[in-house]
Amino acid sequence: MAKKEKRLILSRGRSKILYSLPQDDILLAEFRSELGVDGKKIFKIKDRPKIAAELQAFIFAYLETYQIPTHFFSQNGSELLIKRLSVIPVEVTVRNIASQSFAKRFKHFKTKQQLDFPVFEYLLQDESGEHFVNDSHLYALQYVTPDEFRTMNRLASKIDAVMKSFMERRGFTLVDITMKFGKYKGVIMLGDEISPENMTVIDNTTGEEISVTASHDSREASRYYQLVYTRILPSAPRGAAASKRKA
Repeated sequence: MAKKEKRLILSRGRSKILYSLPQDDILLAEFRSELGVDGKKIFKIKDRPKIAAELQAFIFAYLETYQIPTHFFSQNGSELLIKRLSVIPVEVTVRNIASQSFAKRFKHFKTKQQLDFPVFEYLLQDESGEHFVNDSHLYALQYVTPDEFRTMNRLASKIDAVMKSFMERRGFTLVDITMKFGKYKGVIMLGDEISPENMTVIDNTTGEEISVTASHDSREASRYYQLVYTRILPSAPRGAAASKRKA
């Protein structure tokens, strides 16, 4: 892992700090205890730096066993080394079941209703704010080509299918999952995070809908985070080696 004095802060995000390194194509991600949500709430989650790094290293390595390219490189403690992507500024959300927030937007659906077809939503995040967009917006703005959009969609659909099965074996039903993508040496790959922060699940034991970002306070967010963590990694050895074990 890079020495502290060789790190230069590239950005401070709502959940982690990114550092540039002497290797131009590699960044260091350091996870924070605090998680910012919607620019309004801040949750302080117990042991989040360690838990987030372990979970994400494990999940990224698992997805790569399904030939899903990701920006993950290696893990050490609460830090990840990741490939430096040219980020596509769009969140892609795949919805399998109507969450509480989705049902509020579309009164046709009831909470926990199974959707006949997965719903894909695209949220553009730029200097003017956040906007729901479609593929033609992204072409006009020159963020992606039609071929790149199809690749992004194909990867999002595959990640959703893999994670549905993955979470089902751990006692959860995957309601929705949000992803971000980028380009690395001309290849579209999964970036950012796959964690309890960008998934909504239903606990199959209690029927409770679990969404860390929709939590009421830090205590509830910590409880949700810990529940998902212990289900995914109940006895895995900690550290980088754990991330290479197939689930």
